[in-house]
Amino acid sequence: MKTIKSALFAVAALLALTSASSAGPLNGVYLEVGTSAIGAEFDGKIVETANTNTSTGQVGKTAVTTSYGLGYMTDRSRKLGLDVGYMWNPGSATLKTTSSADASNTTGGGGEVTFEISDSTDWYIAPMINMTENASLYVKMGKASSDLKITGDVQKPGSMDGDTAAIGTIMSWDSNLYIRTEAGMTEYDTLSIAGLGTTGGVATTTTVTADPTVHYGKIAIGYKF
Repeated sequence: MKTIKSALFAVAALLALTSASSAGPLNGVYLEVGTSAIGAEFDGKIVETANTNTSTGQVGKTAVTTSYGLGYMTDRSRKLGLDVGYMWNPGSATLKTTSSADASNTTGGGGEVTFEISDSTDWYIAPMINMTENASLYVKMGKASSDLKITGDVQKPGSMDGDTAAIGTIMSWDSNLYIRTEAGMTEYDTLSIAGLGTTGGVATTTTVTADPTVHYGKIAIGYKF
């Protein structure tokens, strides 16, 4: 809810600053570079079946990242339009958790597990309402994928996927340059892994799950060819 409210305030402010003057239509292939303030949140759980013990927790991390985009935008001289593209957002966020069982247990049951999400990519489609040829409002839907690195005595899946939803604006001033502002979130699929049972590690009866969510606010500068 906070993300949606922040995005609506941003939209209102940007539209208030937009000139209503006539402009050449901004459409075609574009490249853009942006910066994002992100907040990564992990809801984690460790279930130790052998000890009938369950531990839950939540951890978060904030960062400023750089993103790069490539896409195609339809003619903004019409009331309705469409923006489709690809975005790469390098950077990482980490969750670290520890089994509560005795790590000296020779059958496994202790040890630290770390999840690291990095190098996110996003394929997206964004229906647009063109307020003028210089100002557009859009709703974005996308499919996100990130590299996943896990350390510890557990199974090692290599990637994770999720869904992105956002709202934003695009503004231009009678030129091929434009400014994009966007606020949104990505909800990733639940991660669920089991211990490998190595001596002093995590028992095979122990499972670790995490539900990662990333919230972000972004501003980007683009050029339409």
